[in-house]
Amino acid sequence: MGEKRKTAIYLRISTEDAQPESTCPGEGESLSISHQRTYLQEYIRKDNRLAGSEVLEFCDDGFTGTNMERPGMRKMLEAVRQNRIGCILVKDLSRFSRNYIEAGTYLNQVFPFMGVDFIAINDNYDSREQKGMPLAFDTAFQTLVYDLYSKDISVKTKSSVESKYAAGEYVSRLLPLGYEKDKEVKNAVVINEREAEIVRYVFSMAADGMTARQIAKRLFEERVPTATQLRDPRRVNLKENHTWSGAAVRNILNNRFYLGEMAYGKTVRKAVGSKSGNAVPKSNWKVIKDHHEPLVTPEIFARAAQTAPGNSTKRKREKHPLTGKIYCGGCGYSLNYKHTNGKVPCHFWCRKHSILQIPDCCTYFNASILEETVLFLLGKEMMRRGDRIRQRGMLEQFRKEVLEELARKKKEYRIQSHAIQKEKDALYEDYAAGRMDAKEYRERADGLARQAEELSGKYQEAETEYDWIKEEMNRDKQDMKQIIRCSRLEALTQEVADAFIRKVILYKNKRVQIEWNFTE
Repeated sequence: MGEKRKTAIYLRISTEDAQPESTCPGEGESLSISHQRTYLQEYIRKDNRLAGSEVLEFCDDGFTGTNMERPGMRKMLEAVRQNRIGCILVKDLSRFSRNYIEAGTYLNQVFPFMGVDFIAINDNYDSREQKGMPLAFDTAFQTLVYDLYSKDISVKTKSSVESKYAAGEYVSRLLPLGYEKDKEVKNAVVINEREAEIVRYVFSMAADGMTARQIAKRLFEERVPTATQLRDPRRVNLKENHTWSGAAVRNILNNRFYLGEMAYGKTVRKAVGSKSGNAVPKSNWKVIKDHHEPLVTPEIFARAAQTAPGNSTKRKREKHPLTGKIYCGGCGYSLNYKHTNGKVPCHFWCRKHSILQIPDCCTYFNASILEETVLFLLGKEMMRRGDRIRQRGMLEQFRKEVLEELARKKKEYRIQSHAIQKEKDALYEDYAAGRMDAKEYRERADGLARQAEELSGKYQEAETEYDWIKEEMNRDKQDMKQIIRCSRLEALTQEVADAFIRKVILYKNKRVQIEWNFTE
């Protein structure tokens, strides 16, 4: 493990064992996480090659081990790619991954290539003892067992959930507006009268011929609370101008749950551990009629559905590169993209203006003009950053000299530290041999300990400054590569938008504000 590289401890607990969140530090993480942390720290303290090394902690509390799509795992692997980690320590292999193929790939190929040691304490696996050999048979078999165990648990869990649905139990956490879980009968659904009044009101307006957007506007004007405002008041202030939308109204009017039906089996997982799934055709959904008390009659539902058509069956058009990144400077909501209809060109428009009626909303912005504006601003930003990097480039020689001086100091501090250690060993030998008394030994040992601590502090300061300068130099190189690669852009592509643009804010006066994705 290199001198600058650190030891990473990785902690994970599955969703089922996770504790609820807490506002107090340390209370929100599961007891298992705390146990793993203590266990790994104790191991590091006793390991001669790891003791004293800087430790980085990566944690995933409440995430499955069947895939690598975990926040803490992604951060740790990114640190590995940046060559910041020299050793990874876990309690057992199942904490790292329950997927046999993925675990084997990292332990046999990725980590050895990056020069990263891997230790799984309870599985008695230490790559430092492998001497370049592939995963030992017993360890490989253990990872396969973890993989098969996860798949078995997944199948049993899915089967259990489906059996409960088939028996009429509503096991989903979320319920449509107007309903709540029965407090006496487990997994039973009852009407929430306060919410039900809103749902019936929505259906009555739709049955009278009002469109979804008109209904949303009426609800806003009458200050009717949304589902979020009713169920989670803490989130109300998270989004300024939070209100009803036409889409929210359509979701209510198209939901047959209000007829007393419960449908399940709407999606199927792509693979064990996958968070995404494939939609199942409606004809294959499993439906239980008369499952719970309905809120509307079939006649009202049919009349309302006429004003709330489902998703268009037309072929989906290619999306604009800036879709999902454009926001209104007036209300703060994202803007919708509309394709040309032969008369009006492609443009972005504020979907909330008709409801909120905020004067400062950007109600229309030509897409072609916006693309030209964004490309122009991107070019200016590239030039500005290029000039700044070139100016910093004048300091390149100075920074190299500083790095050389820091490297020299670090080497000197290591030599002095080794000398102090030798002196401490010799001092102990003299004390053990009876050539000095305990008082003299303690005084001299304490003095050497103070010197060692002072040297350690100096070494850490030099290493921190060295790493910071190296990161600055690497960042400049990466930014310059981006600038060169995109110096002659003629069109705004999805790749460019995703690489450089975090957010675009459009204002009524056609002013454009861009938040960049550049590293700072």
